[in-house]
Amino acid sequence: MLILFTLITFFASSSSISSFKYSSCGSPSDIAQNIVLDVDPVLPVTDYKLYLNADFSKEVNKGTSKYSITYNFIPLSPTENDLCTELVNSNVTCPLNYHLSSESKGTIPTGLTGTTIIKNEWFTDTQERVLCMSFTIKS
Repeated sequence: MLILFTLITFFASSSSISSFKYSSCGSPSDIAQNIVLDVDPVLPVTDYKLYLNADFSKEVNKGTSKYSITYNFIPLSPTENDLCTELVNSNVTCPLNYHLSSESKGTIPTGLTGTTIIKNEWFTDTQERVLCMSFTIKS
């Protein structure tokens, strides 16, 4: 998740964020259900906290975290990372048990303007989707 927050921090760079929307883009067949995402403050100016809570139908021991990013409607190269390695720098570690409660901090620097859409999907090592999160930042 650290990479997600780094990407949000980098691509949402602006002197003024006009909109910061986030949602679960998952489906009923995902391992994670009852997903709650929250950002504090609601419209970040500099520092923010991102909260993620979810219930899992089974334990996840390993997998991948995939990112799809669009900046000003131009798709950037998707990235894929080892899920457990990515989580090492957060307050969450593998295995992911039946409930996840995560809090991460980020900072929005200044510089870029426009619309950034970040989609982050987690998958098990057998390609079952764990969860999907979507972030749309306008500046």
